[in-house]
Amino acid sequence: MEGNWETQSHTPLLLFAWPDQDAQGNLVEFGIPGLASLILTHHVGGEVPGISEVPPSEQPPVWMVFWSFRLMVALGVAMIGVALAGLWLRVKGRLYDQRGFLQLMRVMSVSPFLAVLAGWFVTEIGRAPWLVYGVMDQAEALTPSLSGWMALTTLVGYIAVYAIVFWAGFYYLTRVVRQGMLPDLEPHDDEVERPARPLSAAHVPFEDASNQPGRS
Repeated sequence: MEGNWETQSHTPLLLFAWPDQDAQGNLVEFGIPGLASLILTHHVGGEVPGISEVPPSEQPPVWMVFWSFRLMVALGVAMIGVALAGLWLRVKGRLYDQRGFLQLMRVMSVSPFLAVLAGWFVTEIGRAPWLVYGVMDQAEALTPSLSGWMALTTLVGYIAVYAIVFWAGFYYLTRVVRQGMLPDLEPHDDEVERPARPLSAAHVPFEDASNQPGRS
């Protein structure tokens, strides 16, 4: 994850590197001297074990883990930065006038999902080839009775279910965004707005009202 191959003190925190697993080193790298030692050992001169301490056969794909971790961190920092910028604009009363920032918010809406996936890659790929380090490897965890068709059928089922859920969520959020969060008509005093469904906006039903029976 850190991309440091040799055990050393004053270990740098690598911001950028291109790991070469065959050569057991980095082709290029750029980092902050001593910062990895400070983070991992709480001392600038602390010694940090290198990747080469582990036999090559037991090393995960270093470049994948290295860049997945940095993508996760970069997205997290970006989300914090955008949130602080939004707070500053809101305090100044300029949030809803900044079209460029609002467009940026729309683009950033996918960043939490990408960050979660990148973190998942770091966890699952980073522990390869072990499931429990030194006790059970991934090959030993395979289910002997599981056939290829069984795995494929399960995968297709998951994809179908998540595709339907994703479409429904995207469809409804699009309706909410297009209509706006404030209803066009104020409710009467004797009317009480209730969500059409759990987790839905009170003034935006999931179905189009014109398509419902008894309504025109």
